[in-house]
Amino acid sequence: MSILILSKKDEDEYENRRLVKSLADLGIPATIYHPDHFDVVVGKGTGHGVKYNGQEFDMPDLVLTRTGSGTTEFITAIVRQFEEEHVKCINSSVSVEIAKDKMRSHQLLASKGMPVPNTMLVRFPVDVDIADNLIGWPCVVKVISGSYGEGIYLCENKTAFKKMMEFIGNLATPKTLLVQEYIGSKPGEDLRVLVIGGKVIGAMKRIAPTGDFRANISNGGYGEPYEVNSEIEYLARETARICGLEIAGIDLLFDKDGYKICEANSAPGFEGFEKYCGINVAEHIAEYIKYKISLKRK
Repeated sequence: MSILILSKKDEDEYENRRLVKSLADLGIPATIYHPDHFDVVVGKGTGHGVKYNGQEFDMPDLVLTRTGSGTTEFITAIVRQFEEEHVKCINSSVSVEIAKDKMRSHQLLASKGMPVPNTMLVRFPVDVDIADNLIGWPCVVKVISGSYGEGIYLCENKTAFKKMMEFIGNLATPKTLLVQEYIGSKPGEDLRVLVIGGKVIGAMKRIAPTGDFRANISNGGYGEPYEVNSEIEYLARETARICGLEIAGIDLLFDKDGYKICEANSAPGFEGFEKYCGINVAEHIAEYIKYKISLKRK
C-alpha cells in the first residue's frame, strides 16, 4: 500500500510533512512527487503512461493531488493518466479543474441555486458602464484562477475601477478577470470550512490584518474557531459535492441574509486551521484515504 502526494512544494512544507506523518501513523507509506519530474507517454508498447524521471516506477494505490490553483494543463494530464490506469485520485482531475476556474465553479453553483455573489466574466477592453450596470460599486476584481488571496482587488467606486483596469491592462498577464459583487456585511472576515468525504470537520473564522479586506491567513490574517450551524454545513457540503471535491476548503462570506459562497479550494492549506481550531486535519485526511483504499481492495 502506498500513496503518491502530487505537490509542487517540498517535503518540509507544513501540509506535506503533516500528511506524510499522519499516513505513516496508519501504516501507509506516502511520498512527495513533484509534477515537473513526470512525463506522460501513451501508445502501444509504452508500458505505464506515467513515467518519473523518464523511468517506469511502481504505481501507487492512490494519488493525493495537492496542486490546487497551481494546476497546469500538464499536471492535469498527469492526473488524468493515473485515472486512465485505474489509480484513484483525490481530488479528481475534473474536480481540480472546476475548483481552479472560479467562473466555472460559480456557473455550476449558480445553476444549482446556490447563493453566490453576482459575478461577471470580463475581458479587455472592459466596458466600465456595463460593469456599473450589472455589478455596481464597490466590487471585487479577481484573476480567474488564484489562491492565498493573490490577484484580488477591491474597487470602491467607478473611478477606482477605471484606474485598476488601466493598471491591469498594462501588465503582460492574461486579461480575463472576474468582476464580483462585494459582500461587505462583515468587512475583512470570512469563513473557511473543511469538508472531507462529504463531512464537515470544522469551520474557522478568518480575520484580515488591519487595512486589508482579504482574510487569508497567508496574508497575515488570523483565525478563531467558529460553530458550524445547519446552513454552514449545508452550503459547504453541497458546494463540495457540486464541484466533485472529496477534500475541500469552502470559503463563505458573511451576508445580511446568511452566507454566500466565495470559492472552493481543492488543496486547502490547513496550518492555520490546525493552529487556531485545534483540529487534526491531517489525521482526518489520512483516515479518509485509508478508508478509500479499503473500498478499492474489496
